[in-house]
Amino acid sequence: MLLARDGDDEAFDTLVRRHRGSVINFIYRFVGDREVAEDLSQDVFVRLWSNAPTYVPVAKFTTFLYHIARNLCRDQMDKCRRLPSISSLSQETTDGSGRAHLLEEEVRDRGRGPQEELMMAETQAEIQAAISELPEDQRLVFVLTEIQGLSYQETAEIAGCPVGTVASRKSTALRFLRDRLARVQPEIGGVP
Repeated sequence: MLLARDGDDEAFDTLVRRHRGSVINFIYRFVGDREVAEDLSQDVFVRLWSNAPTYVPVAKFTTFLYHIARNLCRDQMDKCRRLPSISSLSQETTDGSGRAHLLEEEVRDRGRGPQEELMMAETQAEIQAAISELPEDQRLVFVLTEIQGLSYQETAEIAGCPVGTVASRKSTALRFLRDRLARVQPEIGGVP
């Protein structure tokens, strides 16, 4: 980032390649919509580039990056006034080219049969729906610690709260998710 701050385009391109996937994943887990996540991830890197000249390495770079992503997620949620719902697997969608297709077509073959893939996709949709139901502060902490793998300290810096509050919010989120998932699909209720 220091090289990018000094105008090195290649260094910035490396940052984008290195962190794009995790930023999209973070945003997706926060807003629950893949297309929105991809759009917002581009906005994250635009803001990162525009703020590069003023970057000061006070904390880890990823803390700075996720702070930008969190703010964009909040802005998006303010615009929508609610989170988008998770689409069922039988609903049609478009791929951006206007071509309609079933979401089942998007499930990649990972050596499982079609029935297993469908069950896995349904389970993932239930988990994402449950995450989307968390209050924003709990969802932020859960996504940063469990999905992005950040430490409580890094999460506290991004969330702007003490480490103890991060632990409390995560504990509350985990309790909610276990209860919610046990009601919907008892076989995945043990998922953290």
